[in-house]
Amino acid sequence: MEIKEALNKAVDFFKKHQISQPRLDAEVLLAHLMGMERIQLYVNYDLPLQEDELKGYRQLIVKRVSPLPVAYLTGEKEFMSLALKVNPAVLIPRPETELLVEEVINFCQDQGLKEPNIVDIGTGSGAIAVSLAYYLAGARVLGIDISRKALAVARENICSYQLEERVKVIQGDLLEPLLKLHKNNVDIIVANPPYIRATAMASLPPDVKKEPKEALWGGDDGLFFYKKLGQQVAQVLKPTGLLALEIGDDQAESVRCLFNQQLGPARLLKDYAGKNRIILFERKQQVVS
Repeated sequence: MEIKEALNKAVDFFKKHQISQPRLDAEVLLAHLMGMERIQLYVNYDLPLQEDELKGYRQLIVKRVSPLPVAYLTGEKEFMSLALKVNPAVLIPRPETELLVEEVINFCQDQGLKEPNIVDIGTGSGAIAVSLAYYLAGARVLGIDISRKALAVARENICSYQLEERVKVIQGDLLEPLLKLHKNNVDIIVANPPYIRATAMASLPPDVKKEPKEALWGGDDGLFFYKKLGQQVAQVLKPTGLLALEIGDDQAESVRCLFNQQLGPARLLKDYAGKNRIILFERKQQVVS
């Protein structure tokens, strides 16, 4: 069987099982198996597949409809043009979260911050932390996560880009590891916390349910972690610092109210679908000693 036929059969199979991106998934999985870029599949459309390659491809296809996410099957996900390792211990980075990273980079450039201290809460795979350190040459980033397994993945990604000197990760619950220091010395706090309401967890797509529940569940109202963070952030963030958060599309006003009194007015950004997705607080008030 040639590459073209194998792809077409995979696409048809995925369509029958209601996979949302059948052509893309079929191509990504075969390219991964063959050690090729996706574009090379088209260049080699007439290349016959060996029996072991066909067997391996069929196994990946069956796992995809089980339904395991493609990123878990390939072991990596591209984020901010960086290839990051992922596994079922971490949330798969989404394109929308790139907007969060881009805004933090813009803030540093606008403010002339050459060596910002940045804290990434719930770092997971380290996608945000690694990206910020990679694109901000002087940034020092601390990733915090409650999951040891997630931190192991983050460390792999940090090492992959040789960022060990500027990116550190520690185990902890939100900002708790920093509270005992009693220092307002963080320029930027960034987070993509869990924000799915408890009642919405059951209706998530089947492949999303394969991702860590603790990276998705946001409590009864989806605001559990924002409320907890609201009690901590003023003790850590500099008087002129930035709090940058990803939010659910209907949570903007609720999250604004949680932080507005401490940090001042918020700025909202929409995602690629035109939904509220990023909320930014640029702190203006002075620290009360």
